[in-house]
Amino acid sequence: MDDARRGSALHCGSKGVLLAVRGRWWGVTGAASEGSMLWALAVRETDGGDVVAEVIVEVGEDHFTALAVDAWESGFVSSAAAEAPVTTGVVEVREGCFERLVLVGGRQVWEPQPAVPATSGWLSAAAVGGALVTVVPPGTWPVDLGAVPPEHRADVFEDSLTAARDSGEVLQGVAAVELT
Repeated sequence: MDDARRGSALHCGSKGVLLAVRGRWWGVTGAASEGSMLWALAVRETDGGDVVAEVIVEVGEDHFTALAVDAWESGFVSSAAAEAPVTTGVVEVREGCFERLVLVGGRQVWEPQPAVPATSGWLSAAAVGGALVTVVPPGTWPVDLGAVPPEHRADVFEDSLTAARDSGEVLQGVAAVELT
């Protein structure tokens, strides 16, 4: 994975668009073995005006099937479903940083290295309603996102996520959040 795919802070206030995103490529550890993974934390506004914490994850081709199976076995469904269900997944946050996604009843753990700092808005939304976890297929994250002017990154990122969701290839589910 190249540096052009690395994310940075993005801000956009319109409904349905990412309000805050942080992402970087990190190695997969724990049960996931070695490989590349992109994590993004987002805060979304629903049509009803509520805010939702979201964890977006993309892995390379070499780990996508394993992550998709773990997510499916934890209760995630295709983005073609009307609503994301509550799953057995758990998002663990320690000292304001997202540290791991625990799936399949604790048998599978996916971790960014290093932990991802969460914004206060993301932490507040997660404390209220858990986190929507979105597993996207390889190639969803825009290759040239780092080259896009900062004021347009949220739109480019959201367009790519929308296309992936519309394809039905995205898995989504609501995970409990453990804040320590």
